[in-house]
Amino acid sequence: MQNKKFWFYQLKSFLPLTIGYLFLLGIIKLLTILYYIPKSFFWDVIRFSLPFLVIWFFINSYQSAKRLKAIIKEQGIPASTPIEAQLLHTNKLQRRKSDHLIRSLRNHQQEQLDHVELYSHEIKNSLTSLQAAAENNDMVPSKVIRQAVQQANYHLEMLLNDERLAMSSNDFNFEWVNLEALIMTILKQNSSIFISRQLVPKLQHLNGISVLTDKKWLRFCINQLLANAVKYSPNGATIFFNWVDNSLQIIDQGTGIPSSDLPRIYDNGFSGKNGHQTTKSTGMGLYLVKKITAQLNFDLTITSKTGQGTCATLHFPGNNVRHKTIKK
Repeated sequence: MQNKKFWFYQLKSFLPLTIGYLFLLGIIKLLTILYYIPKSFFWDVIRFSLPFLVIWFFINSYQSAKRLKAIIKEQGIPASTPIEAQLLHTNKLQRRKSDHLIRSLRNHQQEQLDHVELYSHEIKNSLTSLQAAAENNDMVPSKVIRQAVQQANYHLEMLLNDERLAMSSNDFNFEWVNLEALIMTILKQNSSIFISRQLVPKLQHLNGISVLTDKKWLRFCINQLLANAVKYSPNGATIFFNWVDNSLQIIDQGTGIPSSDLPRIYDNGFSGKNGHQTTKSTGMGLYLVKKITAQLNFDLTITSKTGQGTCATLHFPGNNVRHKTIKK
């Protein structure tokens, strides 16, 4: 790219001299016609002058290219010609863009490495607790095994989805998703937690509701919001799934989020005051859900009051919502 720019400016600077040379040849040609000068004279002028012109062009280009390399290599050397000034300016712009891109890639790579380390640590904790239980008892209760495996699977899924989102190209498969059926599938997958914690799911106004989006990523978002609701709900509480104004609300009766934490709940790795009270919080859940909704066709908002629970709402555009009347 830099070579193309160099030759463009070099030929551009050579253009006035070329025009002057051709103009001079035109005058000589006109004189040979007016004064009956032999045509051989005109061709002799071209034959002797053109090689010098070509040689001068290549020597000048070589010197300019050599100086340009010195300018690029050594900062602060002033440009002595308009060509050098233009090329130097172009080079600075390209270098600035390259440096910015390199910094962005390094920051992104470091961020992903931090995420991998975080999830790996959480998975290791689950396996360590399982190993400790096995070392202390010949017969490990199935409940302990299920909890450890579930936690490991949860963080492994978070890691894989984080890596998928980090890829520059995502193949989203948009389709009409039956919201009630999807939520029932998610609840079935988490039935053991609801049973052990005596939690009660309650679905309201979801009959016949379908949304146009990517089913896999919507499942991840709902599952993550449900995991948060379960995590901070007391035993025996009710978790509501409401459909209101083209929005899915997931409402818990848990501890709620302190008002001082609300502005930062979507930040990467922010776990807040509630997160510091449990070893199960990585501060990545809402960050990933917000990141997904930004790439798809819906949005996320969180409202909460300390001691009164939390309402996580997924807002869908009206054109992407379909209502089907259920006959009774």
